[in-house]
Amino acid sequence: MAERASFRIRAALLAALLLLCLLPGPGRAETDAGTEAPDFIAAAFELLEEGNPFVRRYEKQTGKEITPLFPWGVPYYFGGLSGGKGNGWFYLAYPDYFIKTCEQGSGYFRVGKLYFYGLDCVGFTRHVYKACGLKSHPSLGDIMTKWWDLRDHIVYSSRQGNEAPPFDRLKDTLQTGDLFVIKHENTRSRHVMMYIGTLRSFGYTEEEEPELASWLDWPLVIHCGLSPLYGERFQKLIDEYPDKYGYATTTDGGVAVSLLGPAPEDAPEHGHVQNTDYAWFTMNDGGYQLTLINLTDVKYYAWYRP
Repeated sequence: MAERASFRIRAALLAALLLLCLLPGPGRAETDAGTEAPDFIAAAFELLEEGNPFVRRYEKQTGKEITPLFPWGVPYYFGGLSGGKGNGWFYLAYPDYFIKTCEQGSGYFRVGKLYFYGLDCVGFTRHVYKACGLKSHPSLGDIMTKWWDLRDHIVYSSRQGNEAPPFDRLKDTLQTGDLFVIKHENTRSRHVMMYIGTLRSFGYTEEEEPELASWLDWPLVIHCGLSPLYGERFQKLIDEYPDKYGYATTTDGGVAVSLLGPAPEDAPEHGHVQNTDYAWFTMNDGGYQLTLINLTDVKYYAWYRP
């Protein structure tokens, strides 16, 4: 009996690792000279939830069809898929979510409790790179500090003489897939996001989104991090499927689209969710909560281009 159980576990792990290789997403592309550039947006949008308004608009603009990897979106999990160890966990219960015991606590996560396994910020960007057929990007620490070694990839940084232009002008020089790495001065934590364009590039107008009229040309990023959207969403999932997820703890974040640059006081809505303060715009398009990335305590940053 023990041998059969051990065999089933090994078989499940093997299947999970195979899925990891076979489900790279629609952004995968050859990277040799002369081939089509990777579609970072398609690869990243696979990790959003069904019905996301940005996905719908991208499909309409490009004629592509984006199938979400998980219909509820990909939740945040500290350390999720950012390293080599345990990568198979992401697909271990696919198409369901895998529930994993937290081994390293951080903020919301408590050691010994069960959470939905997903991605952290680095796990998200590395997953997108893999889906696009690219090598993994350097660590966030290296992107922030090894500016000379990575000088061919650093578009802008907080180093004097290489600062970024105003936010509403970044669209003139950034490319989709560029990574924005920040370091918070107060917490010393780092976070990475991927540039995907602007509200205007997705077809939004002042008439459609009057509250966002001043921000149509400011950068949009997609990232996996803290979000007020995910906790309630995954609690509903737990309540709806108690046999599958009744023993899990909801998450405090996931993959989402956010607006880069405006100060928190520029947003009309604010809330304190799961020990975190958020500011956001509720869009007319589907009621999407477009959160702001708070940069008020960010002293160091770098824009990295693959």
